[in-house]
Amino acid sequence: MENIKKTLVALCSQMSVSGYEYLAEKAIRELCADIFDEIKTDPMGSYVLIKRCKKENAPKLLIDGHLDTVGMMVTDIKKDGFLSVVNIGGLDTRVLPATEVTVYGKEEIYGLVTSTPPHLRKQGADSVPALKELYIDTGYSKEELEKIVKIGDPVGYRYKLTEMNGGYVTTSGLDDKACVCGIIEAMREIDVNDLKYDIYVTISAQEETGKNGSARASFGIDPDIAIITDVNFASGDGTPDYECIKCKDGCSVDISSLTDKDLTRNIIKLLNKKGIKHQIICEPSRTYTNNEGVLVSGQGTRTAVLSVPLKNMHTPCETVNLEDIKSLAQVICAIACEENL
Repeated sequence: MENIKKTLVALCSQMSVSGYEYLAEKAIRELCADIFDEIKTDPMGSYVLIKRCKKENAPKLLIDGHLDTVGMMVTDIKKDGFLSVVNIGGLDTRVLPATEVTVYGKEEIYGLVTSTPPHLRKQGADSVPALKELYIDTGYSKEELEKIVKIGDPVGYRYKLTEMNGGYVTTSGLDDKACVCGIIEAMREIDVNDLKYDIYVTISAQEETGKNGSARASFGIDPDIAIITDVNFASGDGTPDYECIKCKDGCSVDISSLTDKDLTRNIIKLLNKKGIKHQIICEPSRTYTNNEGVLVSGQGTRTAVLSVPLKNMHTPCETVNLEDIKSLAQVICAIACEENL
């Protein structure tokens, strides 16, 4: 698990709010240089990492996980060092008050989302504030801030990774860096002699704001099959069992009207044959992942979706279990070494 933790720290410590994935390029290249034969970037900001097998004219297997995270953007600089912001992606505003953030201006600035005491709130103590009612307190004066921060600068949750009991870790950005971690670990562990495909890993951009990055990257690759990885809702208090997957029970294979039936069925058979722990979840109409962009790119692509259970989605304290990341890596290795999918 130590390699998984190290990879997770390397990924989650990088700022990659949607649209600003390029800021993580140095870290991605350093992390993956010894694992892949080639690393490229595309105009959308996605990273394409290629690991070739030793077969001529080998089919192409695309494995996608998105790098971008939800965040905010500065819209105004107020007096007394306060910043107005708008969301980038689907923030959970219920947990924003008193959240620590980093403002990425000419230099990184510590900030704290304002929290009005409940007994002073005009809307009532139990009301959930809208983002337009919240500000970021930096401690700077307006004049000082204007030298460092400009309108349009991104804001992300402040990075802090904490290990919990039972193999759980919590930090921001695990959606979807937990899956990216699993993909990288699979490619690190796999013997190139066992590969049945040329592997194209897309660490894609802009999933949280429209799923454009993966579709563009897939079009350029034109894969024979594609595996889309993303987090899904972990079961817990107040979550319907049929909409969730369990932590520590392995990654899930998603069954959907928008994934390839034969590919999905063959993956499940393969995992059962090899005794690899996994779960099944039904997402009949949509998967709400990059699958929806990849499957219609070019002339269409056969796709399957794998998911890792995640608690506290789109908050500063997203939580996963390391066993589920390991499970994802095992599933990817099995797929990449299986010829008949």
